[in-house]
Amino acid sequence: MRLLRSLAVLAAAAAATVAGAIGMTTPPGEAPERIAFQIATGSSSGTYYPIGQMLASLISHPPGVARCEAEGRCGPLGLIAAARASEGSIANVRAVNEGRVTSGLAQADIAADAFEGRGVFKADGKAANLRAIAALFPETVHIVVMADSKIAAVKDLKGKRVSIDAAGSGTNAMARAILGAYKLTEKRVKFAFENADRSLEMLQAKELDAFFFVGGAPLGVVEELAAEGKIRLIPLEGKEIDALVSKAPYMSKAQIPAGTYRNMGAVPSIEVRAVWLVNAEVSNDLVFAIVRALFHPDNRGLLDSGHPKGKLIRLDTARDGLPVPLHPGAEAYYASLDKPN
Repeated sequence: MRLLRSLAVLAAAAAATVAGAIGMTTPPGEAPERIAFQIATGSSSGTYYPIGQMLASLISHPPGVARCEAEGRCGPLGLIAAARASEGSIANVRAVNEGRVTSGLAQADIAADAFEGRGVFKADGKAANLRAIAALFPETVHIVVMADSKIAAVKDLKGKRVSIDAAGSGTNAMARAILGAYKLTEKRVKFAFENADRSLEMLQAKELDAFFFVGGAPLGVVEELAAEGKIRLIPLEGKEIDALVSKAPYMSKAQIPAGTYRNMGAVPSIEVRAVWLVNAEVSNDLVFAIVRALFHPDNRGLLDSGHPKGKLIRLDTARDGLPVPLHPGAEAYYASLDKPN
């Protein structure tokens, strides 16, 4: 909890700068306090990392940045946010809950399991320190094979070499759930635990037959080869998928629309929402200011012009299907919008 105590000190020191809704300025001649804020993401080849970088850039407020002169457009003066790569959703929720990082991105289903202490988190107990900043965007399951592969459906993965990403990732958990729906365990599938970049290399070298990746489409790691017609995606449909989704409140059937990847038609899949989580002990004022900056009207262009999934980060869906309680600072911001004029 050393990190959180440091953050509490920094937030308290910034109180003269961030009173109430954080609208005051540092007295002339005084340097602003530095407020460190981390965003744990995922591998650099996935969706979380570029989204995390975009969020960090949007909320950071170093001295002298002209964009931040308008009140509420950035976080409090002195806030320095940074995205950091990680093993993914499972690792992120553990790190946020334990206070090893301030905030992180995670799949909603993973966050729900952690908060309730079930599934892979059963031995951990309930992650009582998880709070939500906002629901961000939908993530879609991709099962990638070479275009000339004879694999046409999930059931065809029996006996094949399949990468399901690192053990701490949401992709790993989702892949196991999907394969489990077809009774494809480690005894029936030859698992590898590589990230998307390495999996793609191995797929092309014929060292793998398929790999899973969960992320916001389009995935940069596969766009080029998809456009060249060298890879394709396996559809997720049928009674096994219907049964899986019916038992999982944070999963839903979806489609990767035609044209998402050049020269590729629509592909049935499963999606789950990405959520921005924060530790419960982080200052209410700080979180209020971060959410206000995230949804400031002047920042809409920054969200829309960054990663394609930035367009789906919207105020009207920010509270949809949250798997953990809102942080009080975030709750206060949303409540302020609900008040009648």
